[in-house]
Amino acid sequence: MPYAVKTLFISFFCTFLLLACSIKPSPEQPILSASDRLQRLNQLDEYQLTASLGIRSPDESVSGSLHWQQQQGDYQARMTNFLGIRVFSLDKADDVITLTMQGEDYQAANVSQLMFALTGWNLPVDDMPLWLKGVAGSNATAAEYDHLGRLIAFQLQEHDGMQWHIHYQEFFNDTLALPRRIEVQSDDIRIRLVIRNWQL
Repeated sequence: MPYAVKTLFISFFCTFLLLACSIKPSPEQPILSASDRLQRLNQLDEYQLTASLGIRSPDESVSGSLHWQQQQGDYQARMTNFLGIRVFSLDKADDVITLTMQGEDYQAANVSQLMFALTGWNLPVDDMPLWLKGVAGSNATAAEYDHLGRLIAFQLQEHDGMQWHIHYQEFFNDTLALPRRIEVQSDDIRIRLVIRNWQL
């Protein structure tokens, strides 16, 4: 391994360890009742989150960070690699969706098909504002809940016919029990999200 690359890797790894050590679990808070929690989540239309994102397909594996900002029906998403270089950005404003990669802007009516055409990744973007916060939309089936009334899994069919299984593996200790770890899987792709923080 070249010396410069080795030095950069060591610096990144040390920084990661320091950040990991600095994160402290938040105090546990009582969870709302299942009906109150669902009502609050459905009303939640403005939020931001930052997450670690891993995408694995038969051809490649990609990892980085995702920043998602939701503003009612619009959103902005940014994925960067571990060096902080932007992989793509996705913007929805007034029903117009723009995907930006390598400085070029692309638009299409179906964002999932656009993502696949440009990146080779199938991603369930259409309902992403819902399933990120732990809500199953109208395209969901086979929903499963735990004893606290939290949605823990469901099947999703996107508008392009793609079938997905979404599984919530961990939640934050807050009144809304917002998702912390999410796994999204289809026949040939697996997506893992570890949400580091929410801003409501």
